[in-house]
This record gives sequence, structure tokens and C-alpha cells, in this order.
Amino acid sequence: MATRTNRNFKLDATRPFYAAVGAGDLAVSFARTAATDVQARVAKVEREPKALRDQAVTLVSARVEELQADAKKAQAAFEARLADLQNDAKALPTKFEKLVNEYLAELNKTVAELNKSYADLAGRGQDFVTKVRRQEATQQTKAAAKSTTTKAKATKTTAKKSAKKTTTAAKGTGTAAKKTATAAKEAASDAADKAGA
Repeated sequence: MATRTNRNFKLDATRPFYAAVGAGDLAVSFARTAATDVQARVAKVEREPKALRDQAVTLVSARVEELQADAKKAQAAFEARLADLQNDAKALPTKFEKLVNEYLAELNKTVAELNKSYADLAGRGQDFVTKVRRQEATQQTKAAAKSTTTKAKATKTTAKKSAKKTTTAAKGTGTAAKKTATAAKEAASDAADKAGA
């Protein structure tokens, strides 16, 4: 089998060996640094129980003082916020009253404008009606209506009189018809009596 070779790539068999040695040297260097750090920390720690207790008490006391300071800051912030809320609550009725007064003033202004508009419209309407009543055409129409009313009353009276006369005449005609019928009956009866005799 033929192997290909790249002219730009040189195969160096020592290179992986040097990389492995470099990694080992780096690991040893880290280990020495870590060991030095651990020794320095261990040197700081007391090995005596009394010293360890004193160191722990000092650390705990310092932490407690920090927590107390934080608690005081939080308490002060809480009290400041509470005071702000109390002030806002105290100011709320005044703010509400001011807002209500503003709305009432606006409402009163609107009502006054509406009343003025209503009065203006009523005055305009009254002027128009007065103008229409004074027009010549309106006066003529009024006179014609009065004349028509008078004529209607006269016609009514005439119609009543005519109806009365017609009723009287009709009654008279009815009476005359009855008399004629009675006379005709008597004549027929007389004629019947004479007819066979």
C-alpha cells in the first residue's frame, strides 16, 4: 500500500514525548504551589484548643456584629419607609378632598354653562314665537280661523233648525199617511158593503 506524505507536514516522533514531559512538569509546579498555599494556611491556624476557641469566638462575634449592623440598617430603612407611608396616609384625606373640590368646581362650571345655554335657547325660542305671532300671514290665518269658527257655529245652528223642521214635517207626513190609510180602509169597507148589494 502506498502512503501519502504531505510536504508541509513533518512527522516528528519526539514531539509527543516532549508534550508529555511538559504536562508532567506543569502538574508538579501546580502541586508545589498548592502545597505552599496549604502550608501557609495551616500555619495561620492555631493548633491549641484554647486558641482555636478564642479564634472562633472572635470570628463569631465579628459576624454577629455585622449582622446586628445590617439589622439596624434594615430597621432604620423600615422605619423610614413606615414614616413615609404614614405621612402619605395622613395626606390622603387632604388630597382626596382637593380632588373632590376640583371635580365639583368643574361640575359647577359645566352646570352653569348648561343653564346659560338653556336660558339662551329659551330666549331665542320666545323671540321666534313672538315674531311668528306678529307676522301678517299669522294674523290673517288667525282671522280666517275665527271666521271659519263663526260660520261653523252658524251652520250647526241652521242644521239643527233644519233637522227639527224635517222631523216635524216627517211626523206630519206620517200622521197624514195614517189618516189616508184609515180613510182608504173605510172606503174599501164601504165599497165592499155596496158591492154585492
